[in-house]
Amino acid sequence: MKIKILFNTRKEWAKKLVPQVAGFLKSAGFEVVKKGADTTICIGGDGTILYYNNIGKTEGAVLGIGSSSSHICILRNDNWRYQLIDSLKNNKSESRLCISASVSGKNKKIKKKSATISAINDIVVHTIDYRVITIRAIVNGVPHEFSGDGIIVSTPTGSSAYAYSAGGDILKPQSCLIELVPICPYKRTISHVVLDENAEIEISSNRDADLIIDGIHIKRLKDKEAVKVKKGKDVRFLVL
Repeated sequence: MKIKILFNTRKEWAKKLVPQVAGFLKSAGFEVVKKGADTTICIGGDGTILYYNNIGKTEGAVLGIGSSSSHICILRNDNWRYQLIDSLKNNKSESRLCISASVSGKNKKIKKKSATISAINDIVVHTIDYRVITIRAIVNGVPHEFSGDGIIVSTPTGSSAYAYSAGGDILKPQSCLIELVPICPYKRTISHVVLDENAEIEISSNRDADLIIDGIHIKRLKDKEAVKVKKGKDVRFLVL
């Protein structure tokens, strides 16, 4: 089995763990590669997995090594040796639903649609300051509108993170559902809703807003730009 190792360059413990993990894998008969991997090990926590998925660097099934506060990572930085080899040899994985986002514009100055970006956790449109914005969400062709701080489009994996903090439901990680969660809707005029995985969603706002995917700021949305969200390509995670 070919293994790629990616790590969080900002965390010293993750950097120090790389040669230890690489040596441990080689001694067990695995091949450590830079590309063409069957499995990608991400060292550093949940955010490390989200970041490398966002830039398209993960290959094959994903296995995370994080701290005690991690949720997506199944191994911990203080006891990874006990389960790493068994996880790889068992090669047991599960698919998790992801969503994708692309930005389109109705303004003549915006001629091309942006690249499609995948999200493991969520896609967020958020006000750029303390002022509320009016969110327009078209769900399967039906328009909805509310004022607030923004909106979260969440996967089942991300439903226990920002979406839950904003009042959404925690979904089973393996479910095929998409959740829409308003962020601080004015006078609570609208609540969260759980949709089928094949739902097609288009989101725009009445003024400039930020597009944030898996906690990573992607761009400033301008007037007449809309974010189109739909089911993306599933990601596979190794499980114990």
